[in-house]
Amino acid sequence: MEQSNYSIRITPHQCAGCYRCVRSCSVGAITVRNHRASIAQDECTRCGTCQQACPHGMISIRDDIDTVRRMLKTSDDVFASLDPTWAGEFAGIAPQRLIEALKLLGFSGVGETLLGQVKYDEATQEQLQRHPRTVISTTCPVIVRLIRHHYPRQAEKLLPIAHPAVLHARMIRLWKGQRTKVVYITPCIAAKTNPDEISELDAVITFDELRRWMHEDGVEFDLIPGNDSYRFEPGEADYKPHRTLDGIATHFTYSGLPVIRELLRQIDTAPASESREPILLELFGCTGGCTGSQAQLAPAASAISKTIACRHYYDERTPHNALYKLPYIPTVAAYPAQPAERFQIAASQIKAALASIGKFTERDMHNCNGCGYETCHEFAAALCIGRAEPEMCLSYTRSIAQKKFSALLKRMPSGVMLADADLRVVEANHNMAQLLGPQVEQLYDSRPGMKGSDLQKLTPFGSLLRQVLDSGEELAEQDIRLKGKLLHVSVFTVEPHKLIGVMVSNLMLQGVQSDEMIQRTRQVIRENLATVQQIACLLGENASRTEAILNSIVTAADESKPQ
Repeated sequence: MEQSNYSIRITPHQCAGCYRCVRSCSVGAITVRNHRASIAQDECTRCGTCQQACPHGMISIRDDIDTVRRMLKTSDDVFASLDPTWAGEFAGIAPQRLIEALKLLGFSGVGETLLGQVKYDEATQEQLQRHPRTVISTTCPVIVRLIRHHYPRQAEKLLPIAHPAVLHARMIRLWKGQRTKVVYITPCIAAKTNPDEISELDAVITFDELRRWMHEDGVEFDLIPGNDSYRFEPGEADYKPHRTLDGIATHFTYSGLPVIRELLRQIDTAPASESREPILLELFGCTGGCTGSQAQLAPAASAISKTIACRHYYDERTPHNALYKLPYIPTVAAYPAQPAERFQIAASQIKAALASIGKFTERDMHNCNGCGYETCHEFAAALCIGRAEPEMCLSYTRSIAQKKFSALLKRMPSGVMLADADLRVVEANHNMAQLLGPQVEQLYDSRPGMKGSDLQKLTPFGSLLRQVLDSGEELAEQDIRLKGKLLHVSVFTVEPHKLIGVMVSNLMLQGVQSDEMIQRTRQVIRENLATVQQIACLLGENASRTEAILNSIVTAADESKPQ
């Protein structure tokens, strides 16, 4: 079971086992056991995509408001590092009003994370001048984790520079003292750390959490007129967060994990070469960058409006107390490769895992993504390390269900078959052929299962079959006499207008034809019918959990045998 203090977690006992989070996770960091999902924390990029994908609200982001509240009660100096995207998040709110709101909540001071960005860019320039090469920015925690765990060959390209918020925290402690607590306020949920990680930030809260906290404590902007005495400490950055590094390096910006993964895949497979021209790749996990962060759960139009508001604010701002000189602080940080467990799996293990789900040749590799993995090989790798279950493979599950269904049809005392939209047999058991007469039984002997046979020619109840197919009704029943037999025909819909099931039983058991026996027999038929409907629907929907249903058919079949 997952620990409750992880930054992103799934409530395991409430997981519905729908695998939507698996399909949404681009790095395969979701583990499924006993049809329940959990997050492989050591490989998770914390992009938040799984939270958006979960239709049941079972994936949550850790709320750190109470942690910060306790910090404010026990520490004299708790400083807020405010991400520059606040100008888009709180568009129209003057900085003085936001600073006053944060001080009303208990913060001893508020500073701009943008100061850390200035120091970050200075260190980047120094790195590229000293050693011109292709480097990847480390300002996005999602990208850093993505590369370290899933593209480890590219980890050496990560700039060995700490995140701007960490650099700002180092400045704050130099100014305010080493015992000062620093809380980073950001749109980025990936900035939150797990308990087993070391961070120079004492806490991270998102803008959504800040809004909720203000509302709970009655700190409303309508009640804060604004006071010029409230300023960023120790001063404002005479700088724009949407800067370009022209003159420092050729600067490329990409956003969105699908785009980033394709880019990294191309870099991974490209021939190794060392460029003498400094190139900076600035990669963001969220589409649109930080203003499109998953933490905001905002539509694209909202992300665009936030970006525009942020640009307008910083383009028009004239710092009143500009801080022109930043203190010297170490900027270094290490981002060693930590390859995901699947990189350590032997090819022979993957081959064996593929064989276990009936995939032996390339023709068997459907790569349908139904299991949540992009390819069958990725799914097999997940099987090898216990991240997935065979039942997640739809083609494998359907194949197993079909085989079991075919085997169990032979044990049914009633005649059972499936028919398609053209009223042709998909599959039928031998009892169905016996009930329909010697000619049909001969056909069955020559073509087991009677696949493709025309039911309108084989049965006297073709009109009933056509009625159910055309109407899509759930169930229709009819009693008919055929060659000295009293047959009860039940027709039910599996896939509306595409697939129907048919169950035929002889009401004349061992020559006993009393009303009571016919009534009891019909009850057994209905019980049989219910289980047959369930297994047929499972086959039609490609569902995975068929074992219990199949066993219930066996039980029902045994109970329906004449005593």
